[in-house]
Amino acid sequence: MPALMTVPAATELQRLAVDLSNWLTDRRSFELHPGDLGWHSMVGATRTAANLRVWSRNGEMVALGLLDKPDILRMAMDPAAYDDDELARQIGSDINDPDAGVLAAGAAVVEVRGARSLRKYLSDAGWIADELWTPFHCDLSHPIGTERMEQKEIRIETSGPDQAEAWVAVHWSAFKGTPFGGEDKRRLLERWGTLAGGPFSHLARHLIAFDKNDNAVAVTTVWGAGNGRPGLIEPMGVHRDHRGRGYGVDITIAGAAALRDMGSSSAVVVAETSNAGALATYSAAGFTASEPVADLKRPA
Repeated sequence: MPALMTVPAATELQRLAVDLSNWLTDRRSFELHPGDLGWHSMVGATRTAANLRVWSRNGEMVALGLLDKPDILRMAMDPAAYDDDELARQIGSDINDPDAGVLAAGAAVVEVRGARSLRKYLSDAGWIADELWTPFHCDLSHPIGTERMEQKEIRIETSGPDQAEAWVAVHWSAFKGTPFGGEDKRRLLERWGTLAGGPFSHLARHLIAFDKNDNAVAVTTVWGAGNGRPGLIEPMGVHRDHRGRGYGVDITIAGAAALRDMGSSSAVVVAETSNAGALATYSAAGFTASEPVADLKRPA
């Protein structure tokens, strides 16, 4: 039976997160985590739903696409359908057809790690390897050691609305590096509040690391997917004024410990393979790297 592609309503987001969670296991690298939907939900539930594409058979979701940007599609698929050639042809056709409502014509990128048949279909259709990404995994079946933070007098706090300003300031410094103006602060605080009150907020824990002088030095948000499922670290960043002191390792370890407390079986994160600093940080935090996987790019 052919799969039906739909754009979900905002009221369906929590159900989609549950269905997506059911595809996650510790035995394989996956493409999309409920936390990815959660982080995207800074734009609001309505826009998040509008950026999703759901392929279903007999009322059951078999594939999910997130338009991270108009020309970047992040795909997840039911592992049982990884080698389903018929489904791959249908999804691939929808991706390549501008009239289908997935991607517009021209250059585009698709992130699709596990779905072998879909990757082959797109490759045969002229898509080429693009940026490499390295998945990392940390087993949480044993306690996570946080002794290094005690030795360095690092304090980890869970951020709520009262500390949102400190959280977004560190995040801005880590990823933008430009002066944090009043309009930027207002906009990011508004988006943080939207995320914190959104449909995926129950999956998240926002952490801030403070040094011994009470400076906010690093932040992360971690996302659970239910007891016994892998949890995600997304994002993680260190304030530019405090880099080179191991705070990225500290906040990553704290994030893994938080996920263990939340019932996660493992902690996962994916980094650009070209980002040597990120690779070194996750390795130093006790994460194990898997084989890098390339996105697929459609030339203009």
